[in-house]
Amino acid sequence: MADPGTTRHDPASGGGFAYLLVQLGFHVAGKFAERLAPLGLEPRHFGMLTRLAANEGRSQQAIGELMGLNPTRMVFLVDELEQRGLVERRRNPADRRSYALYLTDQGRAKLREAQQASASHAGQVGASLTAAQRKQLTDLLRRLADEQGITEASLPGPPPGAR
Repeated sequence: MADPGTTRHDPASGGGFAYLLVQLGFHVAGKFAERLAPLGLEPRHFGMLTRLAANEGRSQQAIGELMGLNPTRMVFLVDELEQRGLVERRRNPADRRSYALYLTDQGRAKLREAQQASASHAGQVGASLTAAQRKQLTDLLRRLADEQGITEASLPGPPPGAR
């Protein structure tokens, strides 16, 4: 009998690729977290800073909806980043009951550092693939993500509706 730790899943069974995606996802996410840690960031912070940079001035609620975060999680995440001086809330002139979100200068600088770490991480993860293979893999993964309702704006985590 084979050792369960060394048994390879049969890709033809249909479950092999999904299991491998889970394993790879955990591994790659852990390595990404390690790259961001010296910057004082977590992957969720990077995701928020990235989405905010593309959507500055929008309401906290609108950005939370774009990322698929419930309002409570969004408040906690913005609070964390605001306490670190990376994000600021400003009264929304269009709706005095809400806040518009902006990156601070420090937030922009931290995002640039994190983007460099992300690019290095991507290079290391895909080092054994050609540029064409990376594009093909990205296209296939995007197709699977779209099928599951995971948008490019979503933060890593459970798919929408599973929160």
